[in-house]
Amino acid sequence: MTGFRLDQHVALLTSSTDEEIVEQLMKLMSLQMTVYVVHMSPILASRLFLNAKQLGMLTQGYAWITTDMITNFMNSMDPSVFESMQGVVGFKPHIPASKELRRFAIRWRSKNLNENKNLEEMEMNVYGIWSYDMVWAVATAAERVMTRHPHILHQETRLNMNFTTIRSSESGLVFMDEILQSRFKGISGGFQLTNGRLIPKEIEIVNVFKGDRIIGYWNPENGIASIMKEENHTETNSTSSSKLEGVIWPGGTMNIPKGWSLRGKRLRIGVPVTNQFRELISVVHDPQTNDIIVTGFCVDVFKEAVQSLDYEVHYDFIPFEDANGRMAGSYDDLILQVYHKNYDAVVGDITIISRRFAYVDFTLPFTDLGIGVVVPKIDNDIWVFLKPLCGDLWITVGAFFIFTGVVIWFIERPINEEFQGSPSEQIGMIFWYSFSTLVFSHKKPLSNLSKFVVIIWVFVVLIITSSYTATLASMLTVKQIQLSSRDNDAWGSSDISNFTFETRRRRANHSPEEYADALRRGSKNGGASSIIDEIPNLKVFLAKYPSDYTMIKSKAITGGFGFVFPKRSPLVQDISSAIMRLREEKRLEMMENKWFNSESSFTTLDPESNPNRLNIHSFGGLFLVTGISSISALGVCLFQKRQSIKIHLNSSLDSLKGYFNVKIIGRQKERS
Repeated sequence: MTGFRLDQHVALLTSSTDEEIVEQLMKLMSLQMTVYVVHMSPILASRLFLNAKQLGMLTQGYAWITTDMITNFMNSMDPSVFESMQGVVGFKPHIPASKELRRFAIRWRSKNLNENKNLEEMEMNVYGIWSYDMVWAVATAAERVMTRHPHILHQETRLNMNFTTIRSSESGLVFMDEILQSRFKGISGGFQLTNGRLIPKEIEIVNVFKGDRIIGYWNPENGIASIMKEENHTETNSTSSSKLEGVIWPGGTMNIPKGWSLRGKRLRIGVPVTNQFRELISVVHDPQTNDIIVTGFCVDVFKEAVQSLDYEVHYDFIPFEDANGRMAGSYDDLILQVYHKNYDAVVGDITIISRRFAYVDFTLPFTDLGIGVVVPKIDNDIWVFLKPLCGDLWITVGAFFIFTGVVIWFIERPINEEFQGSPSEQIGMIFWYSFSTLVFSHKKPLSNLSKFVVIIWVFVVLIITSSYTATLASMLTVKQIQLSSRDNDAWGSSDISNFTFETRRRRANHSPEEYADALRRGSKNGGASSIIDEIPNLKVFLAKYPSDYTMIKSKAITGGFGFVFPKRSPLVQDISSAIMRLREEKRLEMMENKWFNSESSFTTLDPESNPNRLNIHSFGGLFLVTGISSISALGVCLFQKRQSIKIHLNSSLDSLKGYFNVKIIGRQKERS
């Protein structure tokens, strides 16, 4: 059957004694399974259920399912047996009600009472009904053979009692073929043999409780329905439901049995004895009380998951240790203890990996999946603000600031008093006016040419400052997690892409303190430049050193931490569901914050992916535009003032000539 798996098979002989039956039932009870499928003769089943009743195996929490071999004969069983079967669910072929069946039942009861007056009234079961239809099929087949093949029967009418000379009848194959091809409506419904067998089209699902009551039907086309889909009642079909009527299980309850029971058994929970990551799992022996104290994030998750179940689970934590208090083997050895049934489960920092599923089952992971890389945070660079722009771009920007200021000064000086004064004041105005466009707007220039130059320059400055800000922000985000070394000397593996669980297991004896010491010393001093480990362990490490280290990479190559149970243990599904509820209700996150103080920085950015620095080629077009604009404005200004410039130049030349003439005359007088 699809969706079902039989874990155990128990064979009983018809000649088995009650002691042997009880012994087998006790073995079934020890397996903690409470759902049983019974397929045996009605006589042996009667003894089985009587003994199971005495052992308390027909109480609340159990489920018994019987095949048609037993269900067809329930009504003819002894009342004490029927009483012991209360809550049993059985299957048997469905015989649709019909006038022919009712008439036959009346005739059969009447004949049965006439011939057996001292016997109680007996109901005909499905085998009797099928037998009647089978006899009818044989009789009608014989009639067809006699009608269609009279010559074969005529040749074989001799009575031959010499069995040594009897040969196969030529009419036998013809007769068998006619039987197999029989099609008619009998008292059991439509009669038709499939591969020589009479297979029912519908199955009744019967629940035994103060009688056998039909709770549903099943057929291969429509599956389970609470109402039978009859051929002549199309209206009934539309109201059929895929759900069964309420099943009353052993013990008179309608609560669906879980399929297993601990029966007060205390589970032996193995825990690893490790002192590397005490926040995950810690085992301490109290010398005063001699008690074993097991704490940690893994333990809290297990306790919360168990407490959320709708049934009680009692357990004891058993440290996996030797006589010296050390761990008595590897993690694989601990898991094999569950496989060998020395432990009922294992709780701790157990990694879910594929090869372990050959021996045990895991719950859903209760931690993050995979491994990560931790590196030291780099020191802050006081000159980091210069890095967004390359050197040539810084020089170009500075040159254009000065050039733009000179152009505006040249245009505004004749008409704007702010650009006049002593030479030092005019030089200061040139620098102040152009650089102040970065932070605020100043008084409007008087000349339209100056306004044109300023508009173009402000547009260029806006683009440059926006790009600078974005690049600097990206650099500050990425650079602070850059690897301090490029020699790929990491504890755990040289490359996260080549990391395997076996690699981590060989390096698994390090504690957070040892990790921190190795990173402080660095690879050149016998330490490490980075740490590669499973993410839960790294969370513990980063919780202790949040300001010094950070995780920069992660890769989901392991399945996280999970709880270990034996193969096909029913607790796996229940604990997994409980873990999912804890995650959805944020209670798992609260436990992480309790043990890890999870405030450290995690990022998946690759430190090699720093944004490119901006160079002059990035803004070549902008500088070309502002340069042409400024030169054009300067040219127009020179053209407009050519006369005054000419006069001013002549005046200046005359002044210079007069000045030099005075100097020359003065020197000549001194010589004479």
